[in-house]
Amino acid sequence: MSLLIESICCVDGAIKNVHYHNMRMNKSRLDLFGCKDAINILDYITIHKPVNKGIWKIRIHYDEAVTSIEYELYKKKSIQSLKVVYDDTIDYSFKYADRSHIAKLFEERNKADDILIIKNGFVTDSSSANVVFYDGSQLLTPTTPLLPGTKRAKLIDEGIIIEKNIKVKDISSFSHVYLINAFLDIGDIVIPLSSIIF
Repeated sequence: MSLLIESICCVDGAIKNVHYHNMRMNKSRLDLFGCKDAINILDYITIHKPVNKGIWKIRIHYDEAVTSIEYELYKKKSIQSLKVVYDDTIDYSFKYADRSHIAKLFEERNKADDILIIKNGFVTDSSSANVVFYDGSQLLTPTTPLLPGTKRAKLIDEGIIIEKNIKVKDISSFSHVYLINAFLDIGDIVIPLSSIIF
């Protein structure tokens, strides 16, 4: 199995956020393997039937080079609550194929649908998404994500969300939190403060 994966959203045959996926993949290849050549994801993806209709998750497995590609029909999860969990040792600074550490934390969710991971007192991510908090006027995302996501990068570049240090004690000052990733835009999953379980 390859060390890394890239999960890409394909809607009716159109690949979303290619620029940001390419940037993250090539940065990972450079940082971990010293690869200075740039890979273009579009050179490896074939949009065949039935991938040209509906929402699909395209998983690219890679290390120095692309090793395999999987196509899977996307199914949106119902997430209405988050359980705050703590782990000061977790490291997911690259999109590793091995998610066993996150999966172990996910088991601590009890009756909640997902988790909100706190590392060294700072808010990071849910199990599979970056988080964006609303304070009544601004959309704020932690400066301390476990994995800087492609949608997060795009929204920061567009000035829609702003990075800010957010500690666990700050959570109560927000009205709700959005989950964002390659498949989720702001507003797709909205969790009120009352549904964050400490």
